[in-house]
Amino acid sequence: IALGTRHPLSLVREQIIDIFARVGFTVAEGPEVEDDNHVYSLLNFAPEHPARDMQDTFFLSNGNVLRTQTSAIQIRAMERDGVPIKMFGIGSTYRKEMDATHSPMFHQIEGLYIDKNITMTDLIADIRAFLSRYFGFDDIELRIRPSYFPFTDPSIEVDMKWKNGKWLEIMGAGM
Repeated sequence: IALGTRHPLSLVREQIIDIFARVGFTVAEGPEVEDDNHVYSLLNFAPEHPARDMQDTFFLSNGNVLRTQTSAIQIRAMERDGVPIKMFGIGSTYRKEMDATHSPMFHQIEGLYIDKNITMTDLIADIRAFLSRYFGFDDIELRIRPSYFPFTDPSIEVDMKWKNGKWLEIMGAGM
């Protein structure tokens, strides 16, 4: 009698952690129920920022929130370890986005690399190394496009050419 197998999300999580460890990142995790300070204030979200809106965030009766992004993990890692730092956070996130293309709970990976002389070239090289290993492509083709994200400058969008020749939007990133 088959007793079952490992959950696909557990397998993917382990694969992601292994790949990032091979390029020198440490993994950090944090609570899914967070305080306002780590989710918003320490990330410079102004009190009137739209992300703090009740329509976007799951607020709990005690004033805490369900983590809306894994950036709170970065804050906790910097508080604990200081800089320089080369880490990534991985975990579940929660937003009040319930439509045909969004789920109120999703998984996020977010890297943080602070040191002297780090450039956009380092960021793109780390992204290339990760995607190449994760998807198993020896000669991965990326399309890097300038973009806008309110908390990084410069910011980029990263697309990857898939086996069928079509471009697949992979991620946003920035410095």
